[in-house]
Amino acid sequence: MVRRLAIVPCTGAALVCLAWAAGCLLNDRWSWSQWLWWIPAPVALASALFWLVSARLLVPSTLRRRATFAAVAALVIASGATMRSFSFVSRAHGPDALHVLCWNARWPGEQARASAEALSPWAGRVMIISNPGRIAEHASLWLREGEQLAEAGTFLLTGPVKVIEARPVVQGDDGFATLFRFEAQGTGLTSVLAIDLPSNPFRSRHAALARFAAQVRASVDLRTVDLIVGDFNCTRGSASVHDAFPEFRDAWSLAGQGWGASWPRETPILHIDLALVRDGLHVERCELHDPGVGHHRLNTLSCSRERR
Repeated sequence: MVRRLAIVPCTGAALVCLAWAAGCLLNDRWSWSQWLWWIPAPVALASALFWLVSARLLVPSTLRRRATFAAVAALVIASGATMRSFSFVSRAHGPDALHVLCWNARWPGEQARASAEALSPWAGRVMIISNPGRIAEHASLWLREGEQLAEAGTFLLTGPVKVIEARPVVQGDDGFATLFRFEAQGTGLTSVLAIDLPSNPFRSRHAALARFAAQVRASVDLRTVDLIVGDFNCTRGSASVHDAFPEFRDAWSLAGQGWGASWPRETPILHIDLALVRDGLHVERCELHDPGVGHHRLNTLSCSRERR
C-alpha cells in the first residue's frame, strides 16, 4: 500500500522540479512566468531529493527505474544551480579600493538604534541606506571625523567622501531612485544610482522595471553612472533587470564571495539586493552579510578604477 501511495509525493516533487526548470527557461519576461522564475534552486534541490526517495519506494518496475533516473538527473542539475549561489573564491581588494555598503533598512522605528549599531562595524565605508527611518539620528555610532552625511528622497548616504550631488530622480508607483555623486580617494568622481523597487509580487517585474528605467533615463544620463545599487525585488539573472539596464553587470556574479542570497535575512534564498556595475569600474569583491537586524542582508562591495 505504501509503495502504491508513493506515486503521489513522487509526482508532486517532480512537478516542482519541472516548474523550476520552466522558470529557468522562461525567466520573468511575463507576469505569470515570474512565479516560476522565483522558485529558488535550493527548493528544487530539496524537491529532487524528495523525488528520489519517493521513487525508490515505488513498486519495482520500469516506472520505478525511470523515475529514479529522472530524479537523479534533477538532483544533479539542481545541485549545480544551487552551487552557483556560492563562491569559494577568496577575493582580496587593493589599497585604493572604494568600499561601499548598501542596505534596505525597511524604515526601522524602535529598531533605529539597533540598526545603527549593526552598521558600526562597517565604519569607514561609503554607506547607502534605503528606507533609513530614524537611523540618521544615531549616525554618530558609525560616522568618523570628517565624514559626510547626505539624505535625498528615501535614501541616506554617509562616508569618507565629498558629496557633490544628492538628488531624487524617481519617486512613484514603479519605484524610487536617488542619484549620488561624490568624490572619493582612489576612485575620484563616482556616481551611484540608489534604487528601491516595489515588492508587490503581483506586479509584472519586466513591465514595471521597463517603465522605471525609462523614468530614470529621462532624468539621468546612465552613461555617467558607475553603480546601481539597492533592493531590486528581482532575483539575480532576471531578464527584467538585464533588459532595463543592459549596459550594467551584476557585481556578485563578477566577484562574489560566500553565499550570494540576501532575503530573508535569517535564511536567505532569494538574490534581490543587487549591485550593478558599469565598465570602467572594476569590482574586486562583493559579499552579503547578516546585520543581525531587519529583513535584508547587507550588500558590500569593493571597487577600483580600471586602468587603461
